[in-house]
Amino acid sequence: MNFLYRFRGEILGAFAVVLWLFPHSSEWIPASSGLLALLGIVLRVESRRVIGEHTRKNEKEAPELVTWGIYALVRHPIYLSNLCFCYALILFHLSWRMASFVFAAIVTLFVFSLAKTEDSFLEKTFGERFVKWADRTPMFFPSKFSDSKEELARSVGKRSVLTAVVADRWTWMWLIFCTLLLILRRYVELPFAF
Repeated sequence: MNFLYRFRGEILGAFAVVLWLFPHSSEWIPASSGLLALLGIVLRVESRRVIGEHTRKNEKEAPELVTWGIYALVRHPIYLSNLCFCYALILFHLSWRMASFVFAAIVTLFVFSLAKTEDSFLEKTFGERFVKWADRTPMFFPSKFSDSKEELARSVGKRSVLTAVVADRWTWMWLIFCTLLLILRRYVELPFAF
């Protein structure tokens, strides 16, 4: 699992390349693709605002357990934003076809395994504090909004929106690159595509 965690960006990149090899849907691009991309942007920016200078990069490290802001609603909002982006790209390229569900299932299993790996690491690092937070905070989908408005509103380490966007500049460049490739794919037929 450490290999998957360390190379998670490259693995998602390989996933995007395989998606690119499939012929695009000739149907209209579903509005749900745009809505998922927008949700992914909001989740990503808010996650980066709350997390402050705290980042894990390629190695698992956590100087503190972030449990406020969006992290009071879900434990893995950045992974949830990744899922939204992946689903948006899948729908953008393939629309609502059977292959879309296969791609979505594969990426969901991958991201879920990353989240479980991170949960194990955080439990080892923070022990009972993590367990209490995990008991009241779902992995991806909030079952209720936080009991504590204070935890949601806490501003410790909050960055500005601009600073949060700049902190994730490689993610934004990668998403723009993937989107442009998928747009190009609509106009170029590949001799070796599936």
